[in-house]
Amino acid sequence: MTDFNFIQMADPQVGMYARFAGMDSETIADFQKHGMNVKPAPKMNSNSMEPERKNLTTALDEFDKIDPAFVVVCGDMVNEFDNEYQKKLIRETLGEYGKTTPVHWVAGNHDIGVNNLIPDRDSVSAYRDEFGADYYEFSHGESKFIILNSVLLDRPQNIPDEHKLQMDFLGDTLRSRESKDAEHVVAFMHHPWFLDNANEEDVDFSWAPSPGNQPTGYWTVPLERRTPVVKLLREANVQTVFAGHWHRNHLASDNGLDVVVTSALGYPLGDDPSGYRVVSLSEGKLTHQFRAI
Repeated sequence: MTDFNFIQMADPQVGMYARFAGMDSETIADFQKHGMNVKPAPKMNSNSMEPERKNLTTALDEFDKIDPAFVVVCGDMVNEFDNEYQKKLIRETLGEYGKTTPVHWVAGNHDIGVNNLIPDRDSVSAYRDEFGADYYEFSHGESKFIILNSVLLDRPQNIPDEHKLQMDFLGDTLRSRESKDAEHVVAFMHHPWFLDNANEEDVDFSWAPSPGNQPTGYWTVPLERRTPVVKLLREANVQTVFAGHWHRNHLASDNGLDVVVTSALGYPLGDDPSGYRVVSLSEGKLTHQFRAI
């Protein structure tokens, strides 16, 4: 039995601090009304990324002390995928770190969605050119890990063939002998499957409203496409799914399936600070702890 740690993080979202800087009080109040804890800040140059650079540098210094087996970034590496300055900072930090420690990228809606929402063939292709495959599996020790493209699961209407390919991949992977024999099978995605329970409708909770310009149920995968995947996960005894997207820490459990949402390494939108999660697999148990930076 191999004991090891890994890092799970989400939403470095380079460019988000500049996006929210310099807003007037009325705009800030509207964001806050929709559950997004945007804070007053002086206007910044649109290509200023010093807050994100500081967070990334601090985190990587701490990773050196932790010596993780690998790092998983659960989506929204950048705020605007067509912004080369934002992608350059990711390459210079996490990309460089990945030369010595494996870094696994997970597609977020800001990385792959047109208008930060709906993927199409071109946006998926551009993501793959930059970060590699958007869904795949890998193993470490006696455990198996699955990377999923939840943006495609969330809104597949432009490329239904890609949605089917991912579903076929997931079914085949979970039914494989390797998965059945694994000590743990852990999944990673950007969107949480759910925030309360696996059967929740596509509506907003009072404590988790959607942003004002987005549809209800924005933070999670729609029930229609959630249900068949949760069924597959349960059949394969998957007990933990790590996610981001909500920019807060949160744990939702349903009948043995834990959805662990990690606050942003970048701009947090709730009361939790920026940070990352250390996950430990030891003596057959999986535990995790959030660390603020």
